[in-house]
Amino acid sequence: MKKLFLLTLTALIATACLPQDTQLPQSPLLPLLERKSGLIAYIGIDGNVYVTDQSGKSPTPVTNDALLPETQTSAYRYYQFPTWSKDGNQIAYVGIEGTGAAQSKADLSVYNVDDETSAEIFSSETEFPFYLYWSPDNENVSMISGNANRQSILLQNVPTSGEEPVILDTGAPYYWSWAPNGKTMIVHTGSDTTSTPEHLAFLQVDSVVIEDGLDANPASFQAPAWSPNGERILYPRVNDEGKKELVVADSKGEFQQTIGEFELNAAFAWSPDSELVAYIEGTENLNTAGIVGKLHVVDLATSEDFFQTDDVLAFFWSPNSRQLAYFKPLQVTDSSGQELSALQLNMVDAVSGESKELFPFAPTNVFSNTLQYFDQYHQSATIWSPDSNNLLLPFVSPNGTPGIAVVAASGQLEPRLLAEGFIGFWSWK
Repeated sequence: MKKLFLLTLTALIATACLPQDTQLPQSPLLPLLERKSGLIAYIGIDGNVYVTDQSGKSPTPVTNDALLPETQTSAYRYYQFPTWSKDGNQIAYVGIEGTGAAQSKADLSVYNVDDETSAEIFSSETEFPFYLYWSPDNENVSMISGNANRQSILLQNVPTSGEEPVILDTGAPYYWSWAPNGKTMIVHTGSDTTSTPEHLAFLQVDSVVIEDGLDANPASFQAPAWSPNGERILYPRVNDEGKKELVVADSKGEFQQTIGEFELNAAFAWSPDSELVAYIEGTENLNTAGIVGKLHVVDLATSEDFFQTDDVLAFFWSPNSRQLAYFKPLQVTDSSGQELSALQLNMVDAVSGESKELFPFAPTNVFSNTLQYFDQYHQSATIWSPDSNNLLLPFVSPNGTPGIAVVAASGQLEPRLLAEGFIGFWSWK
């Protein structure tokens, strides 16, 4: 044991002394010896849900009945959206089954990490959940569901106790942010092309559901954001002069300050300590959801916009609020000369304002879709380890196999394969 400790200590010292752009190969001992932080839930290459620590050595199967179709008309069953409760003790996930191109049934289950049991809490042949977001009190899984073509969208609260789901609202598209008290949401729903006019509102979801509209003209964005400390909210509006601006309001919706103005659209998120705001100022018209544009990081106490960089499509704050991982699109060419879409993972230090490139990679389709809606997913899931030392990257290898890599936030270690799979998220704790 002493010899192993000395080897590990020597490797850590060597890594600390490396130049910034140098990366060491990971020792096979590192996954076993490094301090573990939280747990990881992921969808394996077989379509099942697994949970593991960051070593990936002994994954626990949460499900074992996924059925991948053998032909285009075969029956199938697979799992999606592994989502951790805020206390890190439960994982919600969705099962989908059908035949051929038709979906026939969806169910929502919750896995208890401590006793390694699952319980189904929702099932339907007409409503198909496609996004999950735990309530802060860990007692409900809020979700949006729709019919097979998602023309009708419901926001529902599904109690983990097994009680009947509660329909909270309808609208399309639909985005929301929980207040930390677990009793209130701020919601953004509707559009010019749907029957529901676009609007912002507070939704009280205690013993009765009460909607209280916010007196604001929404600008172009997806998800609003309640600050982690519960004191403020972020949303874009069109001001009295007709300009689009990202603003901070108090917990009742009263304006406090303007973060910045933008021309096209915006996406944003609070740092976990509620002191910093990162936002993307959109610069490209996209035919799909999502955003590409200039990333800003702003200190709310001083209003200083202390970091900017172009061509960013998504980001995730570290739990300690000291680092921001962000993604830029890349165009790469394979050995046959074909252009492929890829991403560059970058990191900015929120204390020094210094940034660095970490790794280029080809994301899985599931992760690409997640990044299109990162402003909503940032509130319900994280790719960061609880100790802020590592991240998860779902990628596609050169031979086409999807995998999930553990990446050191320092950038001084090469990524290592956790498991073959499509998507994974770290527990909050």
